[in-house]
Amino acid sequence: MARFDDMKGIFGLLPTPYKEDLEIHTDDLKKVANFCCESGQHGIVWPVMVGEFWFLGEAERIRALDVVMEAVNGRLPVVFGCSGISVPQVLLYARAGQKAGVDSIIAMAPARTDQDGAIDMYRRMAEVYDGPIMVQNADNYAPLRGEQIAALVDEIPQIEYIKEERQPGPKHIAEVADLVSDQVKCIFGGAGGKFLPDEMRRGAKGNMPACELADVLVKISDLWWAGQEEEARALHRRLLPLINLENHPFMRYILKRRGVFSTLVERAPAGKMALDEGDKREISTLLQAIAGDLDSFLIQPE
Repeated sequence: MARFDDMKGIFGLLPTPYKEDLEIHTDDLKKVANFCCESGQHGIVWPVMVGEFWFLGEAERIRALDVVMEAVNGRLPVVFGCSGISVPQVLLYARAGQKAGVDSIIAMAPARTDQDGAIDMYRRMAEVYDGPIMVQNADNYAPLRGEQIAALVDEIPQIEYIKEERQPGPKHIAEVADLVSDQVKCIFGGAGGKFLPDEMRRGAKGNMPACELADVLVKISDLWWAGQEEEARALHRRLLPLINLENHPFMRYILKRRGVFSTLVERAPAGKMALDEGDKREISTLLQAIAGDLDSFLIQPE
């Protein structure tokens, strides 16, 4: 049984940290999981696109799940990302999530899979994992139409959560919210929280952004739920220029500036996405606008 049975809010996506030899940096992985717990985020998801699941081997991914579970120790719900290069690999990870006792699993269809294949994948996931399943509905990964999602929810009782990130996200969240039954406890948005106020206005009860500034998104969602819409939008406007710069080097850089990551190592060259000194100066300037909204893990000098 899941420890958390009504999940909503801001679920931070963990980037996967690496050591100089390109192995997973397990100490930093523990620290970033702890960061999510101590900074007030509502849940943890690993590894999805932010965690570069495509770079991770099967055995190391399952071993690292145990590291995350140990670091969290029941403080927050943990959602295990099961996306893979094939349906059998997705099912391998779903079984690992079952064994580890995660609170939910999430997956997109493998690349080049069609919609029928995606639907069959969720059916097969429900055969090997007995907890709540999250449908991750993303462009370029056999995205399902709202009607297909609603039919899948009606067919599979374990599908209780949707991460809807077809773009434009808010419109598709409204589409799904109008069609699915009350079995769906939360529709999560994506896109790093860029459209969070509009997503919540249209039926989302949560978002899954990269975790490095997700504690600020928690404050935005809290203000929104408290009926303070203009205050929520004002904070979102201050944060948005930083979200617009987000990529994997940015995530690592912010986590290092907040004292979480000890390294900026990438498993593959960042190329044109790598941060230069001008990028870092601009980020430092933009961070000043939200520095007063950070309650912990304050920005440190380089």
